[in-house]
Amino acid sequence: MDKIIGWCFGALLGVIALYCAVQLIQSILPTLIVIIGIGALIAFVIGVFVVISTWRNRW
Repeated sequence: MDKIIGWCFGALLGVIALYCAVQLIQSILPTLIVIIGIGALIAFVIGVFVVISTWRNRW
């Protein structure tokens, strides 16, 4: 019986932790999307610059 109660409390704590994590992600999601978008844009610009400079220096 003690193992069942311990397992139930463990499952309850896991569900509470998962709920808190989801709430935290939901609260920072718009900011996170903006940061990832800006990072992707910067990486794209750097990639284009590297490709163009490599392409020009080959000939």
